[in-house]
This record gives sequence, C-alpha cells and structure tokens, in this order.
Amino acid sequence: MAFVLKQSGVTVTVQTRDYRPPHVHVDSPDGSVKVDISGDVPKLLTISKKKRLKNTAAFERKALKMVADNLATCRAAWRKYHGNL
Repeated sequence: MAFVLKQSGVTVTVQTRDYRPPHVHVDSPDGSVKVDISGDVPKLLTISKKKRLKNTAAFERKALKMVADNLATCRAAWRKYHGNL
C-alpha cells in the first residue's frame, strides 16, 4: 500500500498490487470507499457484497471531493506503481 495523502483523519492510498480501473482507496473511521480516477471526474466504485461497509452519504461526498481536489496527485501515485491510466 502506498500512502498518497491524509487530511482530517481521512487517508488516500494506492494499493501497489491492485488492478484496473485506476483507483484510490479512501479510508477513515467513518467509512471506506474506492474512487475511480480514470475519467475527468472521480466516481465511486462499487464494493463487493462481501466487503460492503455502511458508509454515510456525507463520507462519500467528502471522499469524492478530497480525490477531486487532489486528482493530479492521485493519478501520479497510480502511475508510479501501475503505469499509464
């Protein structure tokens, strides 16, 4: 796991042995989501039923905003470990 950034107790990471689509993991005590960073606008990825967590809508909005505000940094971290988007 590669640390990308941390703000207000929320961490963004790239898994070094992960798979496509290009995405980051956003985690905090309030929830955990995967965010697709391949397009112009970050989007939430669905999590398998097995790993489903009860995230609040507020946490999901916060995660999307955090990734959108730092999209270039997130993409650079993905490229470092996985190559092109």
